[in-house]
Amino acid sequence: MKDHSHLEIWEAYSASWSEPDETIRKEILSEQLSPDCNYKDPDVDISGIENLSDYMEEFQKGLPGAKFVITDFKVHHDQSLTHWNMVDSHGNTLSQGASFGMYRNGQLIKMTGFF
Repeated sequence: MKDHSHLEIWEAYSASWSEPDETIRKEILSEQLSPDCNYKDPDVDISGIENLSDYMEEFQKGLPGAKFVITDFKVHHDQSLTHWNMVDSHGNTLSQGASFGMYRNGQLIKMTGFF
């Protein structure tokens, strides 16, 4: 397992939300996330890379070309708080939110989105 900074891990995870190729997306997630990871947002509570990748695919179908831009990132004690903008393919902000992350052994184990 590579030793990545928390920000590098979060940036790769954030980018995976807009990765259309399922194989590449799962490779990114497998490197950055623990296999038993948990993701929660107001609409869902899911566990595992496979389920998260499927959820990301549905997100992409609903908002083609959308991506997340990190506007602030704070980290301490293997926990992070990230503020972000979700933008469309033209860079227009669609929504703003924040996400909480927990890390173990250089991988994300829990991600909770607030929007």
